Amino acid sequence: MTKRIGRAWAGLVLGMVGAVTAVSDASADCLRRVYNRSGLVVVARQDGGRPATLLPGQSLSMRLSRPGQIDVSAYCGIPGAGGAPVLQRTFDYEAVLDRCFVRFGSNLFVPQLGRGFFGTQETAPFTVNNPRQGDIILGPAAQPACPMPGAVLNRRG
Repeated sequence: MTKRIGRAWAGLVLGMVGAVTAVSDASADCLRRVYNRSGLVVVARQDGGRPATLLPGQSLSMRLSRPGQIDVSAYCGIPGAGGAPVLQRTFDYEAVLDRCFVRFGSNLFVPQLGRGFFGTQETAPFTVNNPRQGDIILGPAAQPACPMPGAVLNRRG
Protein backbone atom coordinates (compact mmCIF):
# COMPACT_ATOMS: atom_id res chain seq x y z
CA MET A 1 0.00 0.00 0.00
CA THR A 2 1.37 3.37 -0.93
CA LYS A 3 1.45 6.48 1.19
CA ARG A 4 -1.24 8.03 -0.97
CA ILE A 5 -3.71 5.17 -0.42
CA GLY A 6 -2.87 5.06 3.32
CA ARG A 7 -3.61 8.76 3.67
CA ALA A 8 -6.85 8.37 1.73
CA TRP A 9 -7.97 5.61 4.11
CA ALA A 10 -6.96 7.67 7.15
CA GLY A 11 -8.88 10.66 5.81
CA LEU A 12 -11.93 8.51 5.14
CA VAL A 13 -11.87 7.00 8.63
CA LEU A 14 -11.42 10.41 10.31
CA GLY A 15 -14.24 11.84 8.20
CA MET A 16 -16.57 9.02 9.24
CA VAL A 17 -15.68 9.47 12.92
CA GLY A 18 -16.41 13.19 12.64
CA ALA A 19 -19.75 12.53 10.93
CA VAL A 20 -20.79 10.00 13.59
CA THR A 21 -19.88 12.47 16.34
CA ALA A 22 -21.84 15.27 14.67
CA VAL A 23 -24.92 13.07 14.14
CA SER A 24 -24.92 11.75 17.71
CA ASP A 25 -24.89 15.33 19.08
CA ALA A 26 -28.02 16.24 17.08
CA SER A 27 -30.95 17.06 19.33
CA ALA A 28 -33.83 19.50 19.38
CA ASP A 29 -32.79 21.67 22.34
CA CYS A 30 -35.46 24.31 21.73
CA LEU A 31 -35.99 27.07 24.26
CA ARG A 32 -39.71 27.65 24.64
CA ARG A 33 -41.72 29.70 27.13
CA VAL A 34 -44.68 29.37 29.46
CA TYR A 35 -46.39 32.77 29.76
CA ASN A 36 -48.71 33.97 32.54
CA ARG A 37 -50.79 36.81 31.12
CA SER A 38 -53.62 36.26 33.58
CA GLY A 39 -54.24 37.56 37.09
CA LEU A 40 -53.64 34.09 38.57
CA VAL A 41 -50.49 32.49 39.95
CA VAL A 42 -49.24 29.77 37.58
CA VAL A 43 -47.09 26.80 38.58
CA ALA A 44 -45.32 24.94 35.75
CA ARG A 45 -43.44 21.64 36.00
CA GLN A 46 -41.53 19.91 33.20
CA ASP A 47 -41.29 16.11 33.16
CA GLY A 48 -42.07 15.81 36.88
CA GLY A 49 -39.16 18.10 37.84
CA ARG A 50 -39.11 21.02 40.22
CA PRO A 51 -42.11 23.37 40.01
CA ALA A 52 -41.62 26.99 38.96
CA THR A 53 -44.02 29.72 40.11
CA LEU A 54 -45.04 32.47 37.70
CA LEU A 55 -46.70 35.59 39.04
CA PRO A 56 -49.00 37.62 36.77
CA GLY A 57 -47.10 39.06 33.81
CA GLN A 58 -44.10 36.71 34.12
CA SER A 59 -42.82 33.99 31.81
CA LEU A 60 -40.52 31.00 32.17
CA SER A 61 -38.06 29.50 29.67
CA MET A 62 -37.99 25.72 29.31
CA ARG A 63 -35.51 23.68 27.29
CA LEU A 64 -37.26 21.02 25.24
CA SER A 65 -34.72 18.42 24.19
CA ARG A 66 -36.79 15.23 23.96
CA PRO A 67 -40.49 14.26 24.08
CA GLY A 68 -42.08 14.85 27.47
CA GLN A 69 -44.81 16.58 29.48
CA ILE A 70 -45.44 20.01 30.95
CA ASP A 71 -47.88 20.24 33.87
CA VAL A 72 -49.46 23.67 34.34
CA SER A 73 -51.67 24.70 37.28
CA ALA A 74 -53.23 28.07 38.11
CA TYR A 75 -54.14 29.26 41.60
CA CYS A 76 -56.24 32.16 42.86
CA GLY A 77 -53.66 32.98 45.52
CA ILE A 78 -50.42 31.59 46.87
CA PRO A 79 -49.85 27.96 45.78
CA GLY A 80 -49.52 25.45 48.60
CA ALA A 81 -51.42 27.60 51.11
CA GLY A 82 -54.16 25.01 51.37
CA GLY A 83 -55.94 26.00 48.16
CA ALA A 84 -56.50 23.70 45.22
CA PRO A 85 -55.70 24.79 41.68
CA VAL A 86 -58.58 26.39 39.78
CA LEU A 87 -57.10 25.36 36.42
CA GLN A 88 -54.90 22.35 35.77
CA ARG A 89 -53.68 20.81 32.50
CA THR A 90 -50.96 18.45 31.30
CA PHE A 91 -49.55 18.98 27.82
CA ASP A 92 -47.44 16.47 25.91
CA TYR A 93 -44.70 17.99 23.80
CA GLU A 94 -42.44 16.72 21.01
CA ALA A 95 -38.85 17.79 20.53
CA VAL A 96 -37.35 16.04 17.52
CA LEU A 97 -34.42 17.39 15.49
CA ASP A 98 -35.61 20.82 14.35
CA ARG A 99 -39.19 20.76 15.64
CA CYS A 100 -40.57 21.50 19.10
CA PHE A 101 -44.33 21.68 19.60
CA VAL A 102 -47.16 20.83 22.00
CA ARG A 103 -49.19 17.84 20.81
CA PHE A 104 -52.96 18.11 20.87
CA GLY A 105 -55.94 16.86 18.88
CA SER A 106 -56.74 13.44 17.51
CA ASN A 107 -54.86 11.27 15.02
CA LEU A 108 -57.80 11.31 12.61
CA PHE A 109 -56.70 12.63 9.19
CA VAL A 110 -53.28 13.75 10.50
CA PRO A 111 -51.48 13.19 7.16
CA GLN A 112 -54.20 15.02 5.21
CA LEU A 113 -55.25 17.87 7.51
CA GLY A 114 -52.68 18.05 10.30
CA ARG A 115 -52.95 17.43 14.02
CA GLY A 116 -55.68 19.23 15.93
CA PHE A 117 -58.01 19.75 12.94
CA PHE A 118 -60.92 18.25 14.85
CA GLY A 119 -61.32 19.83 18.27
CA THR A 120 -61.29 16.59 20.23
CA GLN A 121 -58.78 17.87 22.76
CA GLU A 122 -59.58 21.31 24.06
CA THR A 123 -56.68 23.40 25.34
CA ALA A 124 -58.71 26.39 26.61
CA PRO A 125 -58.14 28.54 28.60
CA PHE A 126 -54.51 27.83 27.70
CA THR A 127 -53.19 28.71 24.26
CA VAL A 128 -50.54 26.34 22.91
CA ASN A 129 -48.00 26.63 20.08
CA ASN A 130 -48.38 30.40 19.99
CA PRO A 131 -46.52 32.75 19.43
CA ARG A 132 -44.00 29.97 18.63
CA GLN A 133 -44.41 26.20 18.34
CA GLY A 134 -43.99 24.80 21.85
CA ASP A 135 -45.09 27.90 23.81
CA ILE A 136 -47.94 27.78 26.34
CA ILE A 137 -49.93 30.87 27.42
CA LEU A 138 -52.54 31.41 30.11
CA GLY A 139 -54.20 34.55 28.81
CA PRO A 140 -56.11 37.37 30.46
CA ALA A 141 -59.45 35.85 29.41
CA ALA A 142 -59.10 33.03 31.98
CA GLN A 143 -62.08 33.50 34.31
CA PRO A 144 -61.80 30.98 37.16
CA ALA A 145 -64.24 30.60 40.02
CA CYS A 146 -62.14 32.06 42.83
CA PRO A 147 -63.67 31.64 46.30
CA MET A 148 -63.07 35.22 47.45
CA PRO A 149 -63.64 38.37 45.41
CA GLY A 150 -60.36 40.15 44.84
CA ALA A 151 -58.35 36.93 45.24
CA VAL A 152 -57.18 37.23 41.66
CA LEU A 153 -53.94 39.19 41.61
CA ASN A 154 -53.43 42.40 39.71
CA ARG A 155 -50.49 42.62 37.31
CA ARG A 156 -49.71 46.15 38.37
CA GLY A 157 -49.08 45.05 41.96
